[in-house]
Amino acid sequence: MPHILAVRAKDDSNRDTITVVLSQDAVCLGPDGEPWAGVSLNAQKARSLAERLLSLAKEVDVPQKTDQASFRSLAQVASILVLHDGSAQGHRAYSLALDLASRSLASIHVVGIYGVRQETSVDLNDCEWERGWIERLVRLYSREAAKSGIDLQSMLVAANDEEKLAGLFGSNGFDLIVLPRRFSDNSACDDQSRKLHQRFAGTTESTILLCP
Repeated sequence: MPHILAVRAKDDSNRDTITVVLSQDAVCLGPDGEPWAGVSLNAQKARSLAERLLSLAKEVDVPQKTDQASFRSLAQVASILVLHDGSAQGHRAYSLALDLASRSLASIHVVGIYGVRQETSVDLNDCEWERGWIERLVRLYSREAAKSGIDLQSMLVAANDEEKLAGLFGSNGFDLIVLPRRFSDNSACDDQSRKLHQRFAGTTESTILLCP
């Protein structure tokens, strides 16, 4: 699935810039019917991208002392953490991380989080089913990453394992964290999503990207 990403970066003169990154499969039809390098956005996604660009523009416009860890150009990303809850958003987060890693030669660490409520037709309380599903996905991802020459490591964590999650987010051992957008919603109706949001919010110096 095509992706578009806006991040802060530096130009050749070390000036702050905004880089818009398209995934390798980002192709759409132009007005003349010819293929263009681009992504088709619905109104909601277009507004989300516009808000992201405006937010970055304000950051660039306002001179401020920025910690080096607060943002990194793509070339400086050496390690990427991906949170995956077995959902479609989790899969898109991994796909985005794989695309970025292929450009920066970064390693990927996939953390499968099971026990979070998901929109599936199976029993929502069956954590073992969720764990098994994520394990199968990780095996597929490992083979895919190996074909691209990308180092991928993985681990599984229960959503209610607060100690392990605290260590994960508090280590600051990753340059970039990619996670499903649902984890950023503190108003989420399920307790585990709210706790996950509280766990990573403000506890890490890594750059965080949210995948819709």
